Amino acid sequence: MFKRTTLALAIAALTFTGVMYAQENATLIMKSGERMAGELMDLGGVGFTIKVNGQERQIPANEVAVIDFTGNAVTDAELARVAEGKQVVVLKDGQTFNGQLYDISGSRPLKITFKTETGDREISSAEIGRIVLAKPSTAVATTGSQIATATGPGIVVPGNRQWTATGITVRKGDRLNLSINGEIQLSSDANDIATANGAKSARNPAAGAPLPNTLAGALIGRIGNGAPFGIGNTSFIVAPQDGQLFLGINDDHVDDNRGEFRVEITNSRRR
Repeated sequence: MFKRTTLALAIAALTFTGVMYAQENATLIMKSGERMAGELMDLGGVGFTIKVNGQERQIPANEVAVIDFTGNAVTDAELARVAEGKQVVVLKDGQTFNGQLYDISGSRPLKITFKTETGDREISSAEIGRIVLAKPSTAVATTGSQIATATGPGIVVPGNRQWTATGITVRKGDRLNLSINGEIQLSSDANDIATANGAKSARNPAAGAPLPNTLAGALIGRIGNGAPFGIGNTSFIVAPQDGQLFLGINDDHVDDNRGEFRVEITNSRRR
């Protein structure tokens, strides 16, 4: 009986230890540019604990630039934000937020806690693409894809500006005839391209975009301070209210965009 009890306790202890020390596959990118792939285990007073080839290693927190869970490249926009002293958390669904990495705990998936302006936020490691803590010394620009250049007359709508004033004042019911061309690259991904109708991949933007249920990067509009509405590559729109027409990009974060749309507008005003 004593032997059975001892064996049961030993098995339970091993099981408990397995839970306490569960890991998550990750790559630490150092500020020096060195990469260390292994099983991320913990964040404590000594820094990050990562198991590499079965051996636990402690890495000082101030030496780590990026914790990567997916293998995707860090974007120029993320590097720009950390250059301002902000840590950036990039979720696998494309959403981002600023938060100071505070704790890593739990079993697989890990529970990762961030200090944000609105309080502590706990995220499962299964939801995180990467955590950008600082800029690696080897970081380089990742843009440079070929996008269709906007040509001809019309109003220039830059991809990296949320709203552009057209200088055109309309009345409710005015029919505005449109001619639109050009493309926008929405991130450092060379394939993440949008026409006026939206992302060629047919992806929606993050929740912070003006129209989260309309394709990312689509051409949108608003009148004055009114509600935004979709435009796309349509040949005309009817003004929903009186005021100045603004044109915009349906994206939650436009700073890393490149390219532009060019929109020619004529008003077939009802008499």
